[in-house]
Order: sequence, then C-alpha cells, then structure tokens
Amino acid sequence: MEIIYYLIGIPFAAGLICFLLPKRMRLLIWGIAFSVSVFLFASFLYFFNSPPAPAGLWFLWDNLTNLTLLGIGFFGLIISIYSYKVVDVSVNKYYAYLLLTLAASIGAAVSNNLILMSVFWGILAITLYLMINLGGPDASYPAKKTFIIVGGSDSFLIMGIAILWVVTGHINITEINLQIDSWLSTCAFLCLICASFAKAGAMPLHTWIPEISEKAPVSVMAFLPASLDKLLGIYLLARVCLNLFSYHESLWFLLRLLGSITIIGAVFLALIQHNMKKLLAYHAVSQVGYMVVGIASGNPIGICGGLFHMINNTIYKCCLFLGAGSVEKQAGTTDLDNLGGLGKILPLTFFSFLFASFAISGIPPFNGFFSKWMIYQGLIEAAKNGEPSWILWITMALVGSGLTLASFMKIIHAVFLGRPSDKLKVQDIKEAHWTMTFSMIVLALLCLIFGVFFIRIPLLKFLVPIVPSVDVANILNLLLPLALLVAGIILGMLFYPLLVPRKRRITEPFIGGEIQNQNMRPSGTEFYNPVKEMRFLQTMYRASEKKVLDLYEVLKSFTLYFTEGFRSLHSGILGTYLTWILFGMVVLLYLFIKW
Repeated sequence: MEIIYYLIGIPFAAGLICFLLPKRMRLLIWGIAFSVSVFLFASFLYFFNSPPAPAGLWFLWDNLTNLTLLGIGFFGLIISIYSYKVVDVSVNKYYAYLLLTLAASIGAAVSNNLILMSVFWGILAITLYLMINLGGPDASYPAKKTFIIVGGSDSFLIMGIAILWVVTGHINITEINLQIDSWLSTCAFLCLICASFAKAGAMPLHTWIPEISEKAPVSVMAFLPASLDKLLGIYLLARVCLNLFSYHESLWFLLRLLGSITIIGAVFLALIQHNMKKLLAYHAVSQVGYMVVGIASGNPIGICGGLFHMINNTIYKCCLFLGAGSVEKQAGTTDLDNLGGLGKILPLTFFSFLFASFAISGIPPFNGFFSKWMIYQGLIEAAKNGEPSWILWITMALVGSGLTLASFMKIIHAVFLGRPSDKLKVQDIKEAHWTMTFSMIVLALLCLIFGVFFIRIPLLKFLVPIVPSVDVANILNLLLPLALLVAGIILGMLFYPLLVPRKRRITEPFIGGEIQNQNMRPSGTEFYNPVKEMRFLQTMYRASEKKVLDLYEVLKSFTLYFTEGFRSLHSGILGTYLTWILFGMVVLLYLFIKW
C-alpha cells in the first residue's frame, strides 16, 4: 500500500524541485528527471509479476493496471533520454511538467476510487496545457483549444461518476458492474466514453491533436498524444467496457461505428498533409479507431487485439514522432516539400522510422500486423451472433490499413528517398545525437520483437492475464496464413534474380517524348493529389478546411452567437436594466403564485 504513495509522491516532489532550480543547472535537472524515470520503470518491472496488494478501496492494482503502469514508466524513461539534446529552452519547466505528468498518470492508473481518478485526470489536463505552451507564443491558441476539449471532457467524467453514484451508491471500480437498462445508466456510459475519447483523441473529439502537432515540441507530442494520452484514454475505455458496465449491443455498436469512422476519416485527412508532424498526428487519431473497434467487438479475441494495439501504437507512434523530431532538429524543417534524400545522411533515423512505418501499416512480421489481425478475428467472431455489420467494420479497417501504408510510402519517399530539395543544406546535416537515436532504435526494435515473439511476450505476458477467457489456440490459427504470406515473400525474393534481365539498357528519363530535365524533382507530396478531386472526398476536405467538422469550432461559433446577443443587451442604459429587472420580478412572481 505504501509503495503506491512513493510511486506517486517521488516524481511529484522531483518535479517541484526541477521547477525551482534555475535553468542554467540543465545537467542536474536532466539528471533528476532521468533518475526518477529509471526508478519508476525499474519499480514497475519489479512489481509486474508480483504487484502489491492495495489495502482499502482507494487504489486498484490488477493486470490492466500493471500493463498501463509499465507503459507509463517505459515511455517516461524513453522521453527523458531523448530530450537530453532536444530541449533547449525552459529546461526546468519542461522536466518539471514531465515528472508531474508521470505522477498524475500513475495516480490515474492505480485509482480505484473514481473521484480520486478524476482529480489526477484533471491534473493531466493542466500539465498537457503547460507542456504544449512550451512551444512558444504560436502554441498559445492550440494549447487553449486542447485545454478546453480535454479539460471540458473532464466535466463529463465527473458527471458520469455522479450518475454512477446516484444509480449504484458506489464510486469504486471494483464495486460497480452496471446493467445499461435506463436513461440514467446510458447517460453515465456516454459521459465516461466522452472523457475517454477526448483523452485518446478519437473522433469527434480529436481536433486538438493535429492542431498542436506543428506548434508543440516534438518530444511533447511523442510523450503525450502519442503515448500517455493513448494509454490512459484506452485504459479508461477498457475500464468502462470491461468493469463498470455490462455489454449492451446498441451502445457497443455505437462504439464500433465511431471507431470505424475514426479510422477512415483521419487516414484520409493524413493522406493529403504536407507537414510531417501533422501527417503523423492524423495517424495518431486514426489508430485509436482500431483500439475502440477491438474493445467494442465484445469478445475476448477482439478485446485482446484492441489492448495489444494500444501497446503497439504507443511504441511505433512514439518512434515516428521522435523520428520527425530528429529530422526537424537536423534539417530545420518538417515540411515534406523542403526535404528529401535524408536516408543516406540520417541512416539510423531512417531505418528506425522505416520499421515503425511497417508496424503502423500492418506489415508482417512487425507488431502492428498481429494486433490488427486479432481485431479482425474478433470482428469475425462477433459475426457468429448473426449481426451483419461486421463486414462494414472489417472493410473500413482494411481500407484504413491500406491508406496508412499509402501515406507512409509518401512520407518515406518525400523525406528519406526522394531527391533533396534545393532549400536543404545537405552538407550541414548529420546524424542526430546518440541519445535521440538510441530512443528511436529501442522503439523500432520493440516493433520487431513484439511481432516476432508476439505469442511469448505480448500475448502470454501482457494480454492473457487481463482477458483470461481468450482462446489462445484460436489466435494461433493466424500462424498458417502468416506462414503462407512469408513463404510467398521468400519465393518472390528467390525468383526475382531469375526474372531480371542480365542485359539492361539505360536511357535518359523522358515524359511525353521529351527528355526530362535533370533538375526536375518529383515531389512525394503530390502522390495523392487526385484524391482531393474525387467529389465526395473533395466535399469532405473543404468542410475540414473550413472546420465545419471541428466540434470545438462549431460549439465555439454557437456560443459566441448567443454571447453577442447577450452583450447587445448590456447597453449601459439604466432604464433598460430597470426594465429587465421589472420583467424578471414579474416572471418570478407569476411562477411563485402558479406553484
């Protein structure tokens, strides 16, 4: 029991110390953050197989908590190592906010009392706002928008907890398992889902992630929207669906629908982006859809797949953002039009980014393939109940995976393989500092290890303890199609030398019968411009540009409309105020007499 207080209190106290230290003591501040991160990760590794048994009803440490805490400790350590050479300004504030975020994340993950969880949840909204603001004056508006969306969703979290208390008389996770059979229980479920979606970044509460991607420090993007926010958002979703409420077909159908829309909608928006970080931000949104669909499938294989994808996504998405940060620091930009040819100059960054790209695209033997396969299996299992919509969910998930691969073909070409831009000073670029490349390499290798050894490590160590009813033998059925797929790739590689002609004729490249200018540079950003011209997608893209689909902007316009109306009534004329006072008194008097 006491160890939990230490695990929350130590990073909290260390964060306050870092905040009070002067900026010039950069090495000491980093040393404190790094030491605390090592301590937390080592503690969670130690307690993974034998977690402490919390006394009382305040804290909960089960297998799902175990997995979440291990992720929190690991990504805190990775980001602290990576940030050594990345963070140049506000060093004390950056590491203070990082440690406070770790403390609040641990508190939210181990809280059994829902009110206590909501306190830590609110602290996370504040630290997220503060960390985004470290991006400078331009980050002010995105930070405010993020705080309103994420912080505003906390009010729904509190409302959902209040309804649960009214309906059940309990506020502890272990004491609640509510049947959704009334409008009050439905409201409680939807309120908690709203808080989960806002934190994880699922549609329609996703717009803060692309908004901050270009302004916030890249290490902040890798640490929060790509890692901890995904972990905690899906953690809450899993608690809601697995612990707090019993299965309800209509509401779980709604979750699958929103998850599928998130997959497709975000990946189409990612396809046309010209900024590396914004493209990755939309994919951070899209991947949440797979987790939601998996958990909402309502069967053990799908739930395991959703949780496995949560682990995988945090690994490869963090790696991708760290790769973007390396490119930005060394090349000075993340604009795809102004990059190119960095594969030879930044080889470690390139191969790490390539591994993570394969993983997010679902290419075997990387981890993303196996988690997506389990989600597909879960949807097919759900079809045995006679519900035909599984075809739609699988189709949307497969299309999303294909478009994800297309997006990363674009970004790999534009950044690493294409001809360098004339604006790029290639001679001044060199590989990033070892602390940056080390973090990326570790994450890239995990993408491969969690794929090759997915049965021994992620499945048996992490997932089966959380969902013990899963049929492991059924999951192993995917080994046959995987073996056939790998065999096809190997045969293709064996036959390729036999099919390539020995004599080759080299000619000048030409277009339309004319020799191509050697200075001509095909841009990877133009690959999918025809997509914009499709009528339906063109309408969607225009609506997105005008922020018609941005729930925040819509509600802001709606609020300002009424605000302007009320503002016009405040004319400053005493007679007008007296008239409104008299009118109000008459209305109140009428209601008093009537009742």
